[in-house]
Parts: sequence; structure tokens; C-alpha cells
Amino acid sequence: MSTEHSGTATSVTIVTITYRARCTELRCQNRARLILRYADAGGRPIRNWELCHAHARVKLARDRAAGLKVYDDREIRASTGD
Repeated sequence: MSTEHSGTATSVTIVTITYRARCTELRCQNRARLILRYADAGGRPIRNWELCHAHARVKLARDRAAGLKVYDDREIRASTGD
């Protein structure tokens, strides 16, 4: 895998941010809207990235190309009210 996160990640979960944060990409001053939560094969979290929509799209495209499983929890959280 040639992504910017740890080489042991096997999946990424997309979560909507419920608090104010800035995008963690270098020199980006946009408001973060999503969290990309990377996990290992056992489902244990490795790293979280707080990103704006533009940087999240770029990272997700790289992750899909690298073969990571992508889970989208945005609709689930919105429908359950969590």
C-alpha cells in the first residue's frame, strides 16, 4: 500500500464530525467535515484524520486504489440520531 497512513490498515470508516475542527492536511484552513478512521485487520483503530470534503475525496480515492475496505457510517448515524 502506498498511502500516507500506517501500512497495517485494512479498512477506513467515514464518520461525520459533530464538533468544530480544522482539516489536518498541511496548510489547509478549511473546516473539517469528515473523520476517516483507519483500522487494522482486527478492527482496532490505528489513526483518525479530520478532513474537509476535498481532502477526504482525495484520500478515499487513494485508499480504494490501495485495496482498503471503505465503510460509510454517515447515513447510519444520521438515521439513528446518534
